[in-house]
Amino acid sequence: MKFIGREKELKAITSELRRGHASVLLYGRRRFGKTWLIREAMKSISGITILYTCKPMSLEDNAIALSSRILDLLGLSPLSFTTFEQLFDFISKRPEKFTIAMDEYQDLKQRNDSDYVDSVFRDIIDGLEDNVSILLAGSSLRLMRSLTDAANPLFERFTLELHLKEMNYLDSAGFYLPFNLKDRITLYSIFGGIPLLNSMINPAISAEENIINLFIDENGGAQNYVRGVISTEVRSIPDAYTILNAIGNGKKKYSEIESCLKDEKSRNQLSRTLEAMIRADLIRKRHPINRKDRKSTFYEIASNPLRFHYSYLTALEDNISISAEVWYKQHVAPSLSTYISYRFEEIARSWFSLLTEKGIREDILDIGTYWFDDRKNGEFDVAIKTAQAYEVYEVKFLKDKLSLRAMDKEIEKIKAIEGLGIGTIGFISASGFESSLPGIRQITGEELYSLA
Repeated sequence: MKFIGREKELKAITSELRRGHASVLLYGRRRFGKTWLIREAMKSISGITILYTCKPMSLEDNAIALSSRILDLLGLSPLSFTTFEQLFDFISKRPEKFTIAMDEYQDLKQRNDSDYVDSVFRDIIDGLEDNVSILLAGSSLRLMRSLTDAANPLFERFTLELHLKEMNYLDSAGFYLPFNLKDRITLYSIFGGIPLLNSMINPAISAEENIINLFIDENGGAQNYVRGVISTEVRSIPDAYTILNAIGNGKKKYSEIESCLKDEKSRNQLSRTLEAMIRADLIRKRHPINRKDRKSTFYEIASNPLRFHYSYLTALEDNISISAEVWYKQHVAPSLSTYISYRFEEIARSWFSLLTEKGIREDILDIGTYWFDDRKNGEFDVAIKTAQAYEVYEVKFLKDKLSLRAMDKEIEKIKAIEGLGIGTIGFISASGFESSLPGIRQITGEELYSLA
């Protein structure tokens, strides 16, 4: 399959590994494309490149397995080393250039003393010669992040550290090329930026059929992925399942989430639980850019597939007799457009982030939402803070083009609000606009996908 996206990460890894004497740390949740990224990076690295997946067995057995592969490539197959120290000492004296990537590094620590394993690789990294580079990759966020803690033997040993997150909407669109714009927005809103899930999408059938087959069918690939995340990462954090259920059902503020916890101990530990879920990339803490107080803070599910599951599919587990098609028509289709409209707002905010990354908008200081009326929960969908003023945008995911009348109505509401430091008023419409409006910034869905 063609490699899609990850240009920034690919460039960073390849340039680092090419120079030799490099030590790279790469981590991210399973199915986020770490192995795919490593393989692509190694295509443009000269010399001998090895991608080894660590096994939950003894350190000695792993050392023998890796050394056997390397020695076989060198034509020395009858030999092997029983320790990683011996192996790296041997290759450091060879004339060839070696790039060794060790995937699922956390599995190396399962059957061995964790600190000892890290100490072994600390000494290996400290002793690297110019002809050897090493990359340690893993999918356990907790264990891999701990390698950067001050108390860990590998602290400050890596020349590059990368936390691989979901792909953004624009990179993910590379998987949806045969689909029209509205379908691309829909597919990203549900499957998110996870390469594995996006690679499962069948371009020969509709977006709706893909959602039913992959997500609502009990044997669908996306459904199996979410089950895996729940059985490993969610269940490893006490009360995480309950909290995700609460957020998926609209309970987003701290007090609302707290009210869903029946146990006093759970309520007392809620702050720590939320922080653990943030570190695990399960949720995000957000607030409007014009408010930084706790009262305005809210939480949201970080991943689109997980969000879709907790919004629509938790009850499906108790209704296995209902067909996927019927469930979609009864429980998903009636509110799906509204659900996607909120994800489209996130796409719009991401577009401005990409503009700053590309150097197109160097004046942006912050990106988010803007709250202006506590009693009526007034909010602008997208707000941009610059040194001069705020820019605010209303975002519309509609079937038809946004009318002049609808825009005039929104503008009247905005101008009636007292005390707003707004410099620019704009609209972002997935389907475009019926006509232009002088002095008003109008951004189409096509523009978001062209990065114009």
